[in-house]
Amino acid sequence: MPKAAFSDIVCSIARTVDAIGERWTPLILRDLFVGLTRFEDIRRDLGIASNVLAARLDALQEHGIVERRAYQSNPVRYEYLLTERGRDLYPVLTMLITWGDKWLAGAGGPPAVVVHRDCGRPTRGVVVCQECGKPLTADNVRWLPGPGGQQGPGTMLIGDRLEGEGASS
Repeated sequence: MPKAAFSDIVCSIARTVDAIGERWTPLILRDLFVGLTRFEDIRRDLGIASNVLAARLDALQEHGIVERRAYQSNPVRYEYLLTERGRDLYPVLTMLITWGDKWLAGAGGPPAVVVHRDCGRPTRGVVVCQECGKPLTADNVRWLPGPGGQQGPGTMLIGDRLEGEGASS
């Protein structure tokens, strides 16, 4: 029996993981955000097998996260550019970097520093409320059912939790 796709689970996290959760994909996205757009440059940077990189880029293209454009005609060579949907993943990667820098960087410190172009200072990802601008934490939010929420595979128990009194924590 084939495994159900995470995209079949009524959960935004599951659907996102289905699109970008394969091994190598977040690093490919990182390279694209840094400005590496050519297949061979990404392959060399990551030390990834060509067939694996091709499969990951194809999946990102299928999900509308990257688009492929020819930059050379003889032989045909392509570059991969982030779409609007792909660029909207930047905060996700920023938070992965922030967490990794805090918990996994080691004694040498972070391997790279993100600098805000507008002010020129190093920065890190912070999740804030879109209404009041205050930081969001696991302790100051609650989860409620959304308009597309339903119980099903992958959300059977969480659906009960969201509908019950426990939604206040």
